Formats: sequence, C-alpha cells, structure tokens
Amino acid sequence: MTCSNDAGHGGVQVVFRDLVRSLERDGRRVYLLYQDSTTRLRLRQAVNGWGRLAFYCPLPTMIKDSLLLSLPLTLVYLPLVVFHLARLIRRHKIDVINAHYLAEYFVHLALVARLLRVPLIISVHGADVDQYASARPVQRLLLRLAMRGAQRIVACSSAMADETARVFPSARAKITHVHNGLVLDDVPAPRTAGGVSGPFVLSVARQVTKKGTDTLLCAFALVHHDVPDVMLVVIGDGPELGKNRALAETLGIAHRVQFLGDRTRDETLVFFSACSLFVLPSRVEPFGLVLLEAACYKRPIVATAVGGIPEILTDGVNAFLVPPDDPAAMADKMKTLLANPRLGDRFGTSAHASVLARFRWDDRVRDYVAVYEDAERAARHSRRPRGLGHAASPYLRP
Repeated sequence: MTCSNDAGHGGVQVVFRDLVRSLERDGRRVYLLYQDSTTRLRLRQAVNGWGRLAFYCPLPTMIKDSLLLSLPLTLVYLPLVVFHLARLIRRHKIDVINAHYLAEYFVHLALVARLLRVPLIISVHGADVDQYASARPVQRLLLRLAMRGAQRIVACSSAMADETARVFPSARAKITHVHNGLVLDDVPAPRTAGGVSGPFVLSVARQVTKKGTDTLLCAFALVHHDVPDVMLVVIGDGPELGKNRALAETLGIAHRVQFLGDRTRDETLVFFSACSLFVLPSRVEPFGLVLLEAACYKRPIVATAVGGIPEILTDGVNAFLVPPDDPAAMADKMKTLLANPRLGDRFGTSAHASVLARFRWDDRVRDYVAVYEDAERAARHSRRPRGLGHAASPYLRP
C-alpha cells in the first residue's frame, strides 16, 4: 500500500491509516511503500511519520513539466525502479497493490503490476482528482497512464465516483465506491474543551476555498446578531486562514471567533464532544469524515448539500442540509438548532444511529477486501473485472 499524501491529520490520512491497521488486525500482511528522493538509488526501510516501518523507493516522474528532461530521467531510473519493486513484490508475495491519493508516481506501480500480473487498485479521495484540471500536460499524461493501468478504481462516495468518471471517462467501467467509515473504538468519551467558555459552534476543515469557511463566517455574523453568547471555533490550517481571520475582523465578529489552526485528531475530537452545533460549509466535499465524528457524539449538524454529504445525512431527518454559498440559509438553520435543543438532540441521535448502522469501519474494510479479492481473481484469469459477485457489499458498484 502507498499514499502520496500521508502527512497530517486530514480525512485521507485517517482513512489510509485506519485501513492499514484494520487489515493487519484481520491477519493480513501489509507493506507500506513511499516515494523517496531521486538522490538515492537503493530501496531502503525507515519509520514513517506515524511510527510504521515502511519501504522507500526512488520513483521519479517529471522535471518542471518538461517532457525532454523527464523522459531521460525516467529511462535512466526505470530499470532500477522495476528491479526494486519487482523484487519487493516477489520477496513478500504481494497479492494486491493499493495506491491512495492519485499521484504521478503511481505510473511506476502500474507498469510493475502489469509485468507481474499483480492487480493495482487506485483509491481516489477528492482533491487528487480535482488537481487534474489544473495539472500540466506531462502530469496529465502520467495520471491518465496510472489510471489506465489500474484494475479497479475506488472512490470514497458515489458522487466522487461520478466525478472521477467525468474526469477519466475511459476508466468509467473500472470505477466503484466504498464509503469511508469510523473506528468507534478510537473515539474517546466526551470531555470538556479547554480554552472555550460557554456554548460554541464548531467547524473542522482545511482552510482552503472549497471548504467554504468564508460562507460560515458570514452566516455566523447573522447568528451572532440574534444569539450573542455563542462562540465559533474553527479548527484547521491552510492558505486561506489569514484571509478568513481578516474577514472575521471585517464582519465585526473576531472577538467571538477562535481560529485554532491545526490540531491532532485526538485534540479535535474533544471539541466535537463539547460543541453545541457542528457546521460543514463546503463548496465541494467528496465524503466528509468529520460528519461521522460529529454524529458519533450525537451533535446536531448543519452542512451543505454537495458531493457525498447527502449520502451520509438526510435533510430534516438527522441534519439540516443547505445550498453552498448561502449564508442566510445556513444562518437560519443554525439559529433553529441553537434555539431548539430538543430538535438538535433528535437530529444527533438519528445521525448517531446512522453511523452505527452504515458507517462502521469494519464494514468498509470488508468492502475493500471484496474489491481486492475480485481484482486478484481477475488478474489470475488475465481479464478485467466484470463485477463483484453475489457476496459483494451493496456499496460497491461495477
């Protein structure tokens, strides 16, 4: 398994680490592979950012969007990369390669997978597919080749699967989806959030344009007018953080907004358990793992009806879903839930029940294993998968 974005505490990292650990708990051997510096010529072992022994291999793909420079680099390194990866796969009897968060270096895995007839599964999570639109020509070529070499492509929601098929139409027949899930054993008991006094609204998101924190700030300015004692706590770092701080000043709510920056997952879960209301104001959202975490603590939720969010929550049943970029609609639903604790409790209880019934991580691991086993059978018979069989999860679609 590999993940091109395995640093930090975001949804991609949580899903990848939970999948690795769950597979190992089920008795499967998992080996991690990461891209190494091109100054190294040998496959090496080292401890990754979360304390796991992993393999590191030089996997060069491109130099400054120059085909003329990238081609000789690839030709020089290619025999070395193929040698290292083939030896690793054969030595450890690897049955399936699962690459998370689409990246150019996956093209090396696709080549070796094809040579050794080992199935390659590429898991896409959202921003990795979004980057294709702004990618340079050489990058686009490498991403298309990697997707072409995959036996199966797994998206984190049905909406994300549709978006992936739109971006990579030639891969449509190989795309399926497996929802993310929550490891309930890892969710600590509710605790008081230090540093915040009184009721507060919580939002947890990377501070980038697509997460819509600016919309939330405009909505909170309307809420604050009618509910002056409530605070807004925003957790997450990113390039838009400074701009959002300035917007809070402009709106006159800076004294009621706390930007806490990046926090570890355990630190963040404390705020989930203590908030009065959770809001996810995304313009684009492939899935929304934070919604499961809020629901696990039975928090009332206001979110936008975009991407995979309606696959998790139902408007008026276990949350309020509003259009993106609509501060007035968002503020109206926030005020409704803050003024009606009984309705918030009902929404929170219903969302919690949905998590227990539909989004347990153990079930999602079984879905992933179904994809792996199907791809492995297809590779053994030297043909592409035609479906996942009668035992497949209903979340999987051929």
